[in-house]
Amino acid sequence: MAKNRPRRGSPLHLTSAFGLFNPSKDLILKHIWIFGPLYGVFIFFSLHSWMWTPSNPSGDNQWWDNFFVTTPAGPSLTFFGYSVVGFSLLWLLITAVIGTIAQIMIQAAQLEEAQGRTPAFEKLWASVKELGFRMFGLYIVVSLVILVGLILLIIPGLFMIKRYFLSPYVMLDKKVGIREAMDKSAAISKPFSAIWGIVLVMILYSLIAIIPLIGWLVSFILLMLYSAAPALRYQELKS
Repeated sequence: MAKNRPRRGSPLHLTSAFGLFNPSKDLILKHIWIFGPLYGVFIFFSLHSWMWTPSNPSGDNQWWDNFFVTTPAGPSLTFFGYSVVGFSLLWLLITAVIGTIAQIMIQAAQLEEAQGRTPAFEKLWASVKELGFRMFGLYIVVSLVILVGLILLIIPGLFMIKRYFLSPYVMLDKKVGIREAMDKSAAISKPFSAIWGIVLVMILYSLIAIIPLIGWLVSFILLMLYSAAPALRYQELKS
């Protein structure tokens, strides 16, 4: 459709950030049997986190307070309390591992779609086995670089977001290391609006979550439907 054509005034005639919504939505819905279960992992984690959130508005009555008993030496955890806290630490590890795997598979599926291929769980799992540790390292390094930049002067952190936004897709596509993926992402992300437009659209959709009752659901659906936009932008920029 005409509204999805690249803008003549944009760098390299790139599609506008909002113009990427329909192509992204079509790809996500076309393979919802892939994306549905993968995004369902994060819905489950969010619901679990919500269930364990303190009911006290002041936040001073945490759920683990229920597992303390008073002794002459002071508060002490019961046996059940030790079990729950231990399970919580285990759950944190489980969410980190499964969340990372799901994220890698989601981005691999987005890239497959953007390149005109049909994603399949077997191929996505093969990407996890081949690049899982490298992708996890990339997530950590990029997050630390951005965090340090934001702590220092904010502006450097924002600049790092733009530079390394596409690095996961570079690694999945080129099978390169962390440094190479970051360098390639920085090289192809130079057009000013190429990345910032997508980031701003994502922020806009995220803000919808502040609407009472249904805001979080509307925000989640819009972000899911728009989630293939970075992979589509990567394809535009690398060509």
